[in-house]
Amino acid sequence: MNETENKLIEVYAGLSWEVEMLKSILEDHEIKAFVKDEFIGTLAPHYTAGGVGAVKLCISSADLDRAKPLVEKFLKNKDE
Repeated sequence: MNETENKLIEVYAGLSWEVEMLKSILEDHEIKAFVKDEFIGTLAPHYTAGGVGAVKLCISSADLDRAKPLVEKFLKNKDE
């Protein structure tokens, strides 16, 4: 594994409950996910609709190809 494969990539930003749901989906598919900025999202949820202060979900760039279809399906279902 090279240095690029170990880089953290943000795959989603939004409300805390959305991030936790997507994290669970990814982990069910053996993709490790890391929640970032969860404290501001908990303290000010009205301020975190995917923009500044949003809770972020990150994964290893090595897992991006496997995670991408799962994230896209989550986004599609979320918008329905």
